[in-house]
Amino acid sequence: MPPVGDLDTVGDFLRRWNALPNKQRYRIAHDIPIAEMQTAAVLHPNPWTRGGCLFFLDHYANEESTATFLAALDDPISPVRAMALHGLACEQCRDDALCVSDVVPVLSRVVRSDPSPDIRHMAIPILLRLSDRDPLARAAIEVAANSDEDPLVRRVAVAALEGRARDASRSRHDLLRASKTRRGKKRDPSRATP
Repeated sequence: MPPVGDLDTVGDFLRRWNALPNKQRYRIAHDIPIAEMQTAAVLHPNPWTRGGCLFFLDHYANEESTATFLAALDDPISPVRAMALHGLACEQCRDDALCVSDVVPVLSRVVRSDPSPDIRHMAIPILLRLSDRDPLARAAIEVAANSDEDPLVRRVAVAALEGRARDASRSRHDLLRASKTRRGKKRDPSRATP
């Protein structure tokens, strides 16, 4: 474990980096050692700093940070876990494929036991993309489809199993909005029968 001072250095770096316009951020990205950023992403006491580190690693050191993203899936704060899932799933930032033997068991555990339905929901499309390389990924989706306590997680898992990748990738926000629109439609009073 690095000294606390190293973790504070990472927090200071993130504050400077966030203050810069997007076009200038890449210029200072090389100023911080990736190893310190990876450690702070898991151990820093401030959840905003942990999330910021994960965001930074996603964009500037994604492939070498897979173990960090996996470790951050145990963070007590769900937005930090969400950032870790995004780091794992972000294919734009990767040249190589994920190592399924490292990732699928952890994502399967997330789908089975993460306390946040949002996080379980987010893990299903990632498992779906890995299911052609590891049957355990599909098995985890099947468990979610049959027994998750959250109806939206079950719905997304069923869509994944049925091969409806677009529906399986829809966000909870979109699904909730769509279900409220369908349920909340009011009848047109001009069409009411007397």
